Amino acid sequence: MPGWPFWAATSDERIDQAFQFAALQGGEHLVDLGCGDGRVLLRAAALHGARVTGVELDAGLAGQARTLLADHGFDGTVVEADFERFDLADADVVFAYLSPATLQRLRPRLASSLRPGARVVTTGYAIPGWEPEQLGGRCYLYRIPVDETDIDRSRRGWDSAGVLTSLRPDTPSLVAVKLHAPGGAVAVHLADGDLATTAAVRTGADVAAPGDEIVVDVRFDPMPQGTRRAGDLELLGGDAPSFPIFAVFDDGEPGVWGLSQSGCDSIAAAFTTAPLDTILAEARASTRP
Repeated sequence: MPGWPFWAATSDERIDQAFQFAALQGGEHLVDLGCGDGRVLLRAAALHGARVTGVELDAGLAGQARTLLADHGFDGTVVEADFERFDLADADVVFAYLSPATLQRLRPRLASSLRPGARVVTTGYAIPGWEPEQLGGRCYLYRIPVDETDIDRSRRGWDSAGVLTSLRPDTPSLVAVKLHAPGGAVAVHLADGDLATTAAVRTGADVAAPGDEIVVDVRFDPMPQGTRRAGDLELLGGDAPSFPIFAVFDDGEPGVWGLSQSGCDSIAAAFTTAPLDTILAEARASTRP
């Protein structure tokens, strides 16, 4: 079963867009949280003259990052450590290509550890609860101190009644859903079933105040073309209803559709037998407004 931490590469185009947003300058210190094979560090050093530090828990990937920098003649530091505990006080720019729940968990440390004027750039996903100073091309820029997003604290439960997602069969996939917390401990799990054996869950916080918006990541490993999996997310100890997830693995365009209750019922009735095109059409028709 998949788990955390896990790493996936981002494109050179997104890396360059993130550096453009951050206006990364020569001599500034860039810290890449979850640096993987070191490509972000290399581009920061080679194209911008930055001092670079990578933080990577996986020893093999950390070794690749050190080798990549050395092979191109650049100095840099790659630390094998948990980036959730790494000291960020000396960073001018923090780069992060991380899942939404991981970014939400990091948010308090970024706010308290970075000095005013330091920048955080993320690719792929925004930081939940923070207003970006600039965004585009799935890149997001934040400058400390950051304005927080206004939320409706009167809401409780999930953002929709359920979700259908179409996933690529040849690569790990991540789907993020949102819970409006009742308050107290946040413990979410996948109920026993097909989905529980092929997916893993992580929440953006362990404890929440009433009305907090908590991101819940659901991570899938690759599965054969045509595979279908269904199951329920459950909030332990809370009064939120279960949250059905329907996942299909297809080499067409990936997508995520939030569903109404009637949409969940319709897709549940047809999920195991109806053609995929019919299921996706049903999802589009019953998407929660």
